[in-house]
Amino acid sequence: MEQFDVVIVGSGSSGGVVASRLSENPDRSVLLLEAGPDFPDEEELEPLFVVSGGQAWFPAGIPEMDWNYWNEPLSNGHRVRLARGRLVGGSSMVNGCVAVRGAPFDYDRWADYGNTGWAWRDVLPYFLEIENDLDFGSDPLHNDAGPIPIRRFWERHWDPVHHAFVEACVDMGLAYERDLNKPDASVGTVGPWPHNRHREIRMGTLVTYIREARKRPNFTLRADALVDRVVLDGTAAKGVVYIDANGDRNEVSADLVVVAAGAYSTPPLLQRSGIGRPHELRAAGIEPQVDLPVGHGLLDHANCAFVVHAPTLAERVGRLFLTSCRGPIGLLGEPEWQTFPVPLDEQDGTAALIVCLNRQEAEGYVRVQSADPTVAPRIDHRYGSVERDLERFEHAWEFFREAITRPAFAKHGARELTADEQPRDIVLNRLQTAQHPVGSCRMGPASDERTVVSPELRVHGVDGLMVADSSIFPDNVMNNTNLTCYVIGEIAADLAEGSRLAPIEDAR
Repeated sequence: MEQFDVVIVGSGSSGGVVASRLSENPDRSVLLLEAGPDFPDEEELEPLFVVSGGQAWFPAGIPEMDWNYWNEPLSNGHRVRLARGRLVGGSSMVNGCVAVRGAPFDYDRWADYGNTGWAWRDVLPYFLEIENDLDFGSDPLHNDAGPIPIRRFWERHWDPVHHAFVEACVDMGLAYERDLNKPDASVGTVGPWPHNRHREIRMGTLVTYIREARKRPNFTLRADALVDRVVLDGTAAKGVVYIDANGDRNEVSADLVVVAAGAYSTPPLLQRSGIGRPHELRAAGIEPQVDLPVGHGLLDHANCAFVVHAPTLAERVGRLFLTSCRGPIGLLGEPEWQTFPVPLDEQDGTAALIVCLNRQEAEGYVRVQSADPTVAPRIDHRYGSVERDLERFEHAWEFFREAITRPAFAKHGARELTADEQPRDIVLNRLQTAQHPVGSCRMGPASDERTVVSPELRVHGVDGLMVADSSIFPDNVMNNTNLTCYVIGEIAADLAEGSRLAPIEDAR
């Protein structure tokens, strides 16, 4: 049987980082397993999909390299596609390239849940570690030497809808902020969205961290390798079993297994390994080994389009995802929503303001349906099932119904196409996802029965097994999740090494 020091499952925004960082130690053998295809010549011959999608992004992700997950239908039958990248680089290579940090109070709340080492002062050094900020890299609390280029597109690159949107938001009392990654920019602001898009290339893990790891002889990457389960010897992880491109089953042993398959794929992998709620595992024909709430607590940023008819705002001459606003203080003393504009359809003369909930209170689940790894799990975010989530959408609709009456939109003759409908009806019939699933293997102390992994990312009660991806979020963050997933990868690698970067005391 093959033996590695570390096996990492999943090559996305966290797993690719863990594998690359751990392989920097030449005395450590590292195996990275990815269910999707590899593109080993990407540096010399760029695959078409690495182009950022800044000009068009319909549908989300790349269907040909996707897990084909769908949410359970809502009570009215409405379905939501859950795009996830199935390729080396994972969703980091098919996403919208928005590169934003969470709010400082997000991570302080994580620490308040008992996650020592995850407060803002603790994670900020890792945000600096990953970034090469091409606009503000020399400023305090930024960096210009990390592996992920981050930039903004300034006003000359904007479509007309971006100009109208920013002007109207400022007219409504939001503050214009050129750097939305500043610690104090998470409430009541509008400005250019930071991107990890450089020379039109998505700067995900395939073309950054993994590109560097390939140069090391102690690093092995195997694509088209669907991991069936973690091999347990009692309560110790000893390796994994995976199915290769020929359909053959392979077992490899390792001193440490790091599962980084994402918020939808990590839970069923653990559940197939016998880690989960016993009654759920037995229902799928799996013998329970460790009783933990795997797959519970699933969260997301639900979104819905506020569509207007305004032909001069429907023109697309630049790129998508260029500006964003963060709402004022609302329920629970924090912003309830963030919004970004897109030119929608030039032929129909429509544009949209995409309203995303910052903190969805509805908690869903990911549940294994079979011991067969080719059978998709059941996923249900329970979108729209909590009254306060619908109230948040209603508050956003009130804001933007007023905003389109302001001169910035009025001069374009903008009118809402759903003006005769109630906001909650609009949402329940048209709700979608920002593709930010988190929380299905929550991090926290073992005394918290909602949690699956410790603040050191070790699975409770199992030796030699870590989880490092968005599933460990103990709660969602205000903003897009991708940069936080890179940070989780960096911290996981340091935890495996037994080290941590020093906190930044003056982090604001």
